[in-house]
Amino acid sequence: MSAFDQLMAAVRGSDGLYTANVDESWLQGRTAFGGLSSALIAQAMRSEIEPARRLRSLAVSFVGPAPAGNHQVALRHLRDGGSVTHIQGELRCEGEVATAINATYGKDRQSAVVVEGPAMPTSIPAPQDCMLLPFIDGLTPAFTQHFDMALASGHLPLSGGDSADFSLWLRFRDTTALSESALIALADAPPMPGLNMIKPPGVGSSLSWYLEFPNAVNAGDTTNNWWFMDYRSQAGSNGYFCNYATIWSPSGVPIMFSRQVATVFEK
Repeated sequence: MSAFDQLMAAVRGSDGLYTANVDESWLQGRTAFGGLSSALIAQAMRSEIEPARRLRSLAVSFVGPAPAGNHQVALRHLRDGGSVTHIQGELRCEGEVATAINATYGKDRQSAVVVEGPAMPTSIPAPQDCMLLPFIDGLTPAFTQHFDMALASGHLPLSGGDSADFSLWLRFRDTTALSESALIALADAPPMPGLNMIKPPGVGSSLSWYLEFPNAVNAGDTTNNWWFMDYRSQAGSNGYFCNYATIWSPSGVPIMFSRQVATVFEK
């Protein structure tokens, strides 16, 4: 069982109140990286929602730090309709809210209408031809040791590049079960656009994050195959960047759409 799967398996509780653990290897500075704190809440949510209701959207506010240790997840069902569930969740650390989520889960509906999502780019180098982002203990964020990321276009973080946009291949480094929680963590693993336009020392963090799931994952796709992410900045000024991304599965299906408001601190 991978380190991520162990943390998800440790989310336990019932009736809207759960316990969860943050391991030091998943930190970004003094807090859990946003993909993990969001995944812990989503893991608790999934235990209260029937399997036929697939995760459709996730709206996240990163309120405060989630340090290593044991924490609490509190859920509130806003409405359980005939097809859709609206639910709120909070990761609480020593009584303070660290991460807050509004999520929607919905059953498939019969419809003859199909709008194809964006096609995965074809003129991109293969993962083996791209530069792997290194994990350097004490220098790069601790959580990045759990992922492989290969830069396909754009600039490295803290390189003073002339554009915030980039694309990369990504996957879990260890064999990890495919789940909604794993997809959430995978989507937040890459560094944010804007961080690559400044020079060290400097740091970045997310304020809010919105994630949509337009398609189900195809059978055969795993988190250890390469997923492709096109990550762009729509606007940025005064230390804030408005970013968006599309993430395609290993079989080339657009699985996640992401929007993010992020801050970049130039020291």
